[in-house]
Amino acid sequence: MIQPQKNISIAQYTNYKIGGVARDVYFPKNTMELYETFVAIRKANTPFYILGGGSNVLVGDGYWDGAVIITTGMNPYKTFGDCIMCGAGLETSRVAEIALENGKTGLEFLYLLPGSIGGALAMNARYDMINISDVLIDFTAVHPEKGIKIFNKDEAGFAYKINSVAADGWYITEMSLRWENGNIETIRNRMDSIREKRDQGGHFEFPSCGCIFKNDYERNIQVGRLLDEMGFKGYTHGGSQVSNNHANFINNMNNATARDVLSIIEHIEHEVKTQKGIELQREVRLLGTF
Repeated sequence: MIQPQKNISIAQYTNYKIGGVARDVYFPKNTMELYETFVAIRKANTPFYILGGGSNVLVGDGYWDGAVIITTGMNPYKTFGDCIMCGAGLETSRVAEIALENGKTGLEFLYLLPGSIGGALAMNARYDMINISDVLIDFTAVHPEKGIKIFNKDEAGFAYKINSVAADGWYITEMSLRWENGNIETIRNRMDSIREKRDQGGHFEFPSCGCIFKNDYERNIQVGRLLDEMGFKGYTHGGSQVSNNHANFINNMNNATARDVLSIIEHIEHEVKTQKGIELQREVRLLGTF
């Protein structure tokens, strides 16, 4: 049984560089260690939350009198002719880089997606209209009460930003993703194009969690465009600010607190509801103590 580290600041493990101190922090290295950690914290009736790469989350500034499980150590991988098997803690972008190193195509869209590959699958991450579920073969997950199980792609209900298995309380630990033989120069050019587009959009200029709100494709609502049209770019509260490049990003500009960021989120939600009659759906998850 792995032992927790005590009273650790969570800010260093989030893209936002925001987050209070947690009492117990666990760093499992594989599926069984994660399962054993669940057994221990269930026995102690300890509240917990899980962090992967720290994207798509806003962690509260208060002291978390419970456990945090950080899965970035669950990052081994194996390559095969038709797929890559990788741990959930592997950086999403690194998966694309491994594909390039092996002359494989089909995973370029993962390049520079923030966070871990497990979180990407849990949220069915997408870029350029390609979902990670489109290249999925199968995955292993752990449930605090139901144990360990391998799921094939068809057993998980995937939709926009949704994985029904993850929504049911299962935590992904490893997966197999399909790839194909490709031309290294073509793959590299595609990845260079992705980097150029993200650099132009200022995606990595300041700490952020990525998009705050989900797009509404059923009603053809692109939230970034909507918020831009409503004049939210540059809106500031405390140390946080709506990005001047992408209105669906809120940046940590100057030692922002979680409350600074949340205040902007709530302000935007209120104004969009009042002015447009639209209820925005959050993509960012709130964790910890606020």
